[in-house]
Amino acid sequence: MRVVDGKKVRDSLQTKIRVYLCGNLSSPEPFEYAKTDGLEIGISHYDVYTPEKAHIHKWNNEYNYIKCGNVKVYVFEEEKEYLFSKDDLYVIEPGMAYITKAQAGTEVLFVKTPGGNDKELLPVTDEITKWCENWDAKMK
Repeated sequence: MRVVDGKKVRDSLQTKIRVYLCGNLSSPEPFEYAKTDGLEIGISHYDVYTPEKAHIHKWNNEYNYIKCGNVKVYVFEEEKEYLFSKDDLYVIEPGMAYITKAQAGTEVLFVKTPGGNDKELLPVTDEITKWCENWDAKMK
């Protein structure tokens, strides 16, 4: 049996925004995680309002479960913004261009399959910069 110590995960989240509980990681965690192929599971914890960089995943499906707080996701192809809150689950499919921002106190459990670093950053535009400035900013 492989076990990940929850206290060590919580301790790591005091200094890191994101930790991985399992996967075949190129940068290991400061605690013993479950090494796996074909799946990554982790937690993102946002102490302060945090916009992420716009990107796509080339081959991963990413499942995001909101444990607490709120996340806004803008999907470029749909030209639509979504709001997700506690207990919501949203799925990002390969090739979907998107950007997220999280309110302070938000925590997200994420699962990526088949795993591996497939993130491709998108160019930063003035519109993206303005959307990231604050929680209430909207895309044109």
